Amino acid sequence: MIKMMLIGGGEIGRGATTYETRKIDEAVVKMSDKEHPNLLFIGLASSYSDSYYDTIKKNYSQLGCVCAYLKKKNILNNPQIVVDKIEKADIIYFGAGDTIKLMTDLKEYKIDFLITKACHNKILVGISAGAIALTREGLSDSYILRGESDKYSFVNGLNLAEICICPHYEKNSKRECALQEELVKNDKFVYALENNTALKITGDKFEVIKSNSNNNAYYCYLDKGKFKTDILSKGNLV
Repeated sequence: MIKMMLIGGGEIGRGATTYETRKIDEAVVKMSDKEHPNLLFIGLASSYSDSYYDTIKKNYSQLGCVCAYLKKKNILNNPQIVVDKIEKADIIYFGAGDTIKLMTDLKEYKIDFLITKACHNKILVGISAGAIALTREGLSDSYILRGESDKYSFVNGLNLAEICICPHYEKNSKRECALQEELVKNDKFVYALENNTALKITGDKFEVIKSNSNNNAYYCYLDKGKFKTDILSKGNLV
């Protein structure tokens, strides 16, 4: 049975910034049913993965986790280390950054196969780009970050959760406008996650976890040509 936490975004305490996602991270550790679960961080979406891992290690060590890091040099120099780290992990955390970069590396180095093979025995966690990577597809700013476009676009993930998502969702924002335009073109159903909200998925059921009670998760769709957003709490995945 798939168990995962898809996090829309939020500050994780890098540098001097506030640690906003703690309640969600606490829920991740609780999902493992272990006092000291092994957490593996995959930071391939980021160009600053070393410092990113330092923050993740600090946060999750405080919550009782034993943390490890899948480095690019591990992937290039010793594929067996990659296999061993994935097998040992109770929790696999996919970090934020460039969704396209993340998906390209996962496929090029056959990590997608290893994750898919192991996914039913792990807690899979993704934040922003990492969350998109775990789903069928998600609205991403990757092409904007790369200077290849000025528009948000849907990017395919691993389809471990057969849903579409939109991280960093905000009402009356450019991202919401882009989502509306995409729904008009493709008539998708999308789970939109504001920062500091997450979808906790267990099998075919979900529950919204919040680090900030003022933020929400939404189900977005077109109804007779009009854009609709329903606030979510828990239910069955569609």
